[in-house]
Amino acid sequence: MNKSQSVLQVCDKSQSTKTTNRGPRIYLAPVSAGAIAIACLNPQTASAQEIAVGCLDAAVLSCSVGDTVIYATGFFSQYNPITALDMVQRVPGFSIDAGDDVRGFGGAAGNVLIDGQRPSTKSADIFQILSRISAETVERIDLIRGDTGGLDVGGQSVVVNVIQKSGADSGGSTPWELSIVKRRPNGGLRPIGEISHSNSFGKNRYTIGASAYGFATKFGGEEQITRFMGDDELRIRDGDFRERGASGNFKIERPFDNGDTVRFNVEGDYFRYQENFDETRFLAVGGPDLAIFTFPLERMEFEVGADYEHSFTDNFGVKLIGLYGWANETFDSGFEFLPAMGSSDQSIFFSDVIESETIGRLEFDWSGWNKHTIQFGGEIARNYIDSEAELVVDNGMGVLEPIDIAGANTRVSELRGEPFINDSWKLSPKLTFNLGFAMELSRIAQSGDNANSRFFTYPKPSATLTYNISDKTQLRLAGAREVNQLSFGEFVSSVNFDDEDVDFGNPDLQPQRSWALEASFEQRFGKIGVVEVTGFYDYVQDVEDLLPIGGGAEVPGNIGNGKIYGVVLDVTAPLDWMGLKNSRIESSITQRDSEVTDPVTGLDRDFSFREKRFYEIEFRQDLTDQKISWGWELGNATDEFGFGLDEVTAFGRDLEFDAFIETTVIKGVKIEFRVNDILNVTNTRDRTVFDGSRAAGIPLFREFRSNQNGGAWRLNFSGTL
Repeated sequence: MNKSQSVLQVCDKSQSTKTTNRGPRIYLAPVSAGAIAIACLNPQTASAQEIAVGCLDAAVLSCSVGDTVIYATGFFSQYNPITALDMVQRVPGFSIDAGDDVRGFGGAAGNVLIDGQRPSTKSADIFQILSRISAETVERIDLIRGDTGGLDVGGQSVVVNVIQKSGADSGGSTPWELSIVKRRPNGGLRPIGEISHSNSFGKNRYTIGASAYGFATKFGGEEQITRFMGDDELRIRDGDFRERGASGNFKIERPFDNGDTVRFNVEGDYFRYQENFDETRFLAVGGPDLAIFTFPLERMEFEVGADYEHSFTDNFGVKLIGLYGWANETFDSGFEFLPAMGSSDQSIFFSDVIESETIGRLEFDWSGWNKHTIQFGGEIARNYIDSEAELVVDNGMGVLEPIDIAGANTRVSELRGEPFINDSWKLSPKLTFNLGFAMELSRIAQSGDNANSRFFTYPKPSATLTYNISDKTQLRLAGAREVNQLSFGEFVSSVNFDDEDVDFGNPDLQPQRSWALEASFEQRFGKIGVVEVTGFYDYVQDVEDLLPIGGGAEVPGNIGNGKIYGVVLDVTAPLDWMGLKNSRIESSITQRDSEVTDPVTGLDRDFSFREKRFYEIEFRQDLTDQKISWGWELGNATDEFGFGLDEVTAFGRDLEFDAFIETTVIKGVKIEFRVNDILNVTNTRDRTVFDGSRAAGIPLFREFRSNQNGGAWRLNFSGTL
């Protein structure tokens, strides 16, 4: 099934074929959004509404027809792209969404397609996949807004479709990247490398690649503890962090003479890191004491995926998707306390977790009903997490003895099925209505420390209405019932030495559900200008947060219903009018609020860990004659708060500022020098712990912790062999 939303024509205004050193000259000729045509346009066979006159001129690098904006590769040439990622990141008014990290395949959809397809993988995100595609092999990029037709986009209303060259034009390519990274002020030099090779043999198209990286830094900070009943304390923290890893990937695609296509993917990844820090604790009397924290972690994972496409007729086809993933993560979290006077203390928490996921998905596409593109099918997935953990504590005589922690040794499994149907209905050339319905059916079973079994059934309707006021102006209205996926980690208990606490799991946790409403207005102007305003309102049922369960304990649970609402303003604008030729600024600001009843105090408060406001601004200028580009990025957010039974914590950070300069003076190589966190951001944590319930309002102590990121610089070389 070819799911592209527009068409390339090999013809010119006079219907004569022109050739270049790369073969026939390509002209962009979009047809009505959602339709596909392989025919030479002429006034007798194409209506005026189907022809974007500007797109028939090869000198025009972009054009709009209905819901689709088409960008020729020449549009991106000023940015000196090496990979498809460099191109997609420069699409005006578009931000890459890698998709949700959830179980299953349908709900994990991002907003980028490759040749109309979602890659049959979850372990590799779309950033990695795009970085493996050479810019030289890209034919064009389509920005589809609203009319997604039969595309498998998981409810996304705005997507980018990267169309690659086919046949002899595709050729072989080997994008590569080598970086040297240094953390400031005390981090060592560490290399990062990535290479990917794509080519074909016979009818098979393949990609094989590998990457490796290393990372190290030292950090420090301080924590001031104010005790309302006792002595104050100052803690000086000094530590280091090291991480290294490697990954490999392989993909092969085989089209058959009957139009069928088979794809096969393999992804593998391994990494380990070690975090150590010492905390010198100064008391008003005595001391200083020393606390030592260690946290070594190792993880390896692999994934195998495949899909098969077959067309029964011109308007009816099927796609089968299979996916299997496995991961193993182990860590030993250690704590040792060495007081200036008295005996020492030591504790270690051992954890060994295995996760696995098996997915089967069947998608049917049917476009035999006039003005409708219908997709229906189903998905079945089996997932499990198997956790083995042990806490050992010094018994006071230097011997480590095991301590039981309820819920630390358990196995959680889920069997879920989801039939679905989606219809993209073209009501008129300007109006598209996307209507969907899915039914989520799942059984979650837990064995071990907390044996339990539950069955969930949730209907999930959705609808999106897109109205093209003009080629430059669009209005989108959307509504959907969303069901959060329960995190298996919230079923499993663990130990947090930093806060001297046990994080208990909850086998009775219910999934959070939302009725999500959204309205977006988009205005495009000039070559790259875009202004988009989006308002949203979510009515949330069974809000997931920390739930008191009596006896001074709390677990992840459901605390009642709430709401989240706000507005997002996204702007992309050229700055040529300021005399900054070939420059652009992109900004996004979100203002939101939330409300839920606090289970501890009975009063209304914000959702936990929800900033009220955050923004990002990016500036870039491309000096094409000098083959130099430069720019900067900054961002910030308001504090976010976490609420527990006996504590409240505020997290904050300063303004973050990055800058870069890049050049292509060496032919075929792009060199970039980037400095991250120039201002050396200070992160803060302000934690107040109460005597018993927060509702009583009797504080025991307040911890105020601050540390600085330290920043980093990066020298990056990239190109295509």
